[in-house]
Amino acid sequence: MKIRQAQPEDIEKILIIEKEAWPEGLRATREQFLSRMETFPGGTLVAVSNGTVIGVVSTEIVNYDIKNPVATWAEATDNGFIKKTHNPQGDTLYGVDLTVSRAGESASKFLMQEVGKLTIRYKLKQGILGARMPRYNKFMNKMTAEEYISGKRNNRSLDPELAFYAKLGLKVVKVLPNYIDDPDSCNYGVLMVWKNPFYGKPFPKFWSWLFRIK
Repeated sequence: MKIRQAQPEDIEKILIIEKEAWPEGLRATREQFLSRMETFPGGTLVAVSNGTVIGVVSTEIVNYDIKNPVATWAEATDNGFIKKTHNPQGDTLYGVDLTVSRAGESASKFLMQEVGKLTIRYKLKQGILGARMPRYNKFMNKMTAEEYISGKRNNRSLDPELAFYAKLGLKVVKVLPNYIDDPDSCNYGVLMVWKNPFYGKPFPKFWSWLFRIK
């Protein structure tokens, strides 16, 4: 599997993955992806296996105070276009979208690892995202969203998406009500953060080749 910067010619395959992975209304459009690539070329990455795009992740750079989080995904991402929200002088890498095909679920991990490298490469303080909690609709009558994100069954998180990000080292900050129009998550998002361990510190030269840091 190879992770590389997305190109306009990847759009058709990306849209197929979006349609496969998301219900109508949550899918990113051609115009949104083209806008992201134009605004922050290095911020949209694709996973390629045997010559086929099987996953995509989009990011932007922003100034972000996790103590005063942006209320909604639309506000944080300029409705998914990032033209008005991307700030090259910002201190945070914001996760706009992560989508993989059903046949390439393992691509999620590799794409997120590259997002971590981007955070380090751009010398940013942190990487953040608003995670879904797509099983909450099954529990909403039994517990609050706050109880759900900390709940466990058989020593595992109740929600596989939150568990996935936790394994990658992201920490839950808080629940964001009305974050996105997502019935499965009852419109909640979960603000999660990954702190750059090298932020504000001299970067070990031995590792510079891996993160392409000068």
